Amino acid sequence: MKEAIIGRSRRPLVPGRGYDRLRTTWGTGGALGCDQGSGEDVAYQGAELDAELLRTWRRPESLWGMAPRRLRNGSSPDDHGAGESGFTRVGNLWVPENAVRSPQLVRFGQCAHPRGIGYQIDSLARILDVLQTRPGWIADSWSAARVWGLDYFCDDADTCVLSGGRKRLAATHDEVTRHRREKSLASVASYSMVDPQIPELKVTPPTLTIIQCLRSLRSGEHAWQVLPGTGLDERKLRAVQLVDAMAHLFGFDPTRLLGACGDFYCRDDLRRIVSLSDRGAESPMETVMRLMAKDMFGDFFTSQLVISQDGSVSDPVHTGERVGRGIVARVDLGCEELKLVLQYDGSGHLERSRRDSDSKVSTELANLGWHELRLTYGHLKDRDLFYSTVAGGIALCRSRQGR
Repeated sequence: MKEAIIGRSRRPLVPGRGYDRLRTTWGTGGALGCDQGSGEDVAYQGAELDAELLRTWRRPESLWGMAPRRLRNGSSPDDHGAGESGFTRVGNLWVPENAVRSPQLVRFGQCAHPRGIGYQIDSLARILDVLQTRPGWIADSWSAARVWGLDYFCDDADTCVLSGGRKRLAATHDEVTRHRREKSLASVASYSMVDPQIPELKVTPPTLTIIQCLRSLRSGEHAWQVLPGTGLDERKLRAVQLVDAMAHLFGFDPTRLLGACGDFYCRDDLRRIVSLSDRGAESPMETVMRLMAKDMFGDFFTSQLVISQDGSVSDPVHTGERVGRGIVARVDLGCEELKLVLQYDGSGHLERSRRDSDSKVSTELANLGWHELRLTYGHLKDRDLFYSTVAGGIALCRSRQGR
């Protein structure tokens, strides 16, 4: 169900290539304060974290295949390299077919969009089209996040750029949201050569991208539908989902943001968000499940525990410990003390091959003495059902141990 709720995008990635070939472009300027405003000029403090993240960033094989071809008067699709199969016409663009979103997803995102805008073309294709015609602009906020590889939240967001002139929010699907490149933003490096085939593509660095997305959520510039029941208000939940997703994408500890963001984002707000974030969440729904479990049962579960055939348990995500052969499962949430596992099954688990794989994992976990609870969207939208299911699992595991 998670794809229907979030609208996930996919594209192939190649490990281990990235930072060494990225170029930076510098500007000049002053500073940008926290949302609440400190009244003082501040310097960008994310450069060190950016460098670390980009050394291990997985460069996409090519973004050029997602770039639309813009029609000119009297031109044909062959004139734009779009005559081959795989492209379809949307307005005055020839767009890759896999960049055209289903009407259901468009309507779903439109319902949550703060200005009621629905996007038929995905965010990556939109920003690539804009930057081909406006090479001086820089992909920012949600558009930058999508270029870096974020699979969630972006397709229902505005096409976002850093540019000169006044700040302006998109009012229709074919407009862009322009964030003014002023003060400290002008002194922060933008990255080019993300894709050598698109030299005009420039993007904000990862840390600044996260900051801009957080600011967008806090101001109400972007939103998506979220479930109640986590104990957080909607904006805070979205912020935690964002940080979880970016921390998982780049493989960093969310607490690093406290120093890297500096005064570019309100410290008290960020401290609360980071305290609830976890780089182990592999989907926004896993974030919801973890936060619901934390709200109801405290810090009972650990994300992405690895359970091996010899019965050993490791926590490579949070401790960095190496995992050997013979892995039975990497579980969404697990409690080693009680041998209790929570797994979130989205729509992908309905496929035959996935069901067979899940069944094998469940059997092996049971043989090792673990009790596994497979939860679905129905459990997460019903707080009482979620509580009774997990509480029952805890009680069963305790009774097995004679507690």
